[in-house]
Amino acid sequence: MSLYDRLNLTKPNRKLQLPIWERINLDRPPKPRCQGCRSRIQTTWRICPHCGWLIAGKNSEVRHCVWVDISGMFVGTGDNSTMLEVMGDSLAKVFSAFRSINVFLTSEPPDEREWGQNFTQIYVLIEQEPVDYLGIASFSYGKVTNVAAVRIDQILRASEQASLNLAQLSNLIANTIAHEIGHTLGLDHSELPTDVMHDGLDHRIHSLMPPSFHAEQIILMNNAIRKYKSLLT
Repeated sequence: MSLYDRLNLTKPNRKLQLPIWERINLDRPPKPRCQGCRSRIQTTWRICPHCGWLIAGKNSEVRHCVWVDISGMFVGTGDNSTMLEVMGDSLAKVFSAFRSINVFLTSEPPDEREWGQNFTQIYVLIEQEPVDYLGIASFSYGKVTNVAAVRIDQILRASEQASLNLAQLSNLIANTIAHEIGHTLGLDHSELPTDVMHDGLDHRIHSLMPPSFHAEQIILMNNAIRKYKSLLT
């Protein structure tokens, strides 16, 4: 007699008098997952402990607008096609790094009807005056601030000195922009050299990988945004 015949799956339960296919609930709803990181969550949780995604309520109600303004980086009448391509690749990496954070990232001027003046502006620009930094931002720990600047001319100078290729240049630009946005969303510097929030981005490290944030940083930024939004309502 085969194992299938010996199991006799059609035999009713003696107590319930129901066959097995009626005793097993095959219509159980799937376990909920976080929309930000797809981790298992409980329906009673307000935020995801893995990535900080807001579970209770609508994320659109607590999103903060960040405008990455690249209008100041194209000067003169030269061919900017290569730089536009590099910037497009860099912005894609930045937007990916913030996919679990409650921000609306845009490279276009924010819609005044939706955002008013309540957005953070990241100036990506080229200037003639040399400085000793790649970017600078307003910062208050755990709070949202409204302005930062990224000096493309300084990044290009560092890239040329280090003989970086276009892919590495794209990573360095993306890490610099993400670093300054992180400051405007309340993140302090990190002591870990490979961290996107490390004080003084190292082109030897941050040109080799796109920007990313760990779970604690994501939770801190989302908490800063929620506090900021609660003050506006």
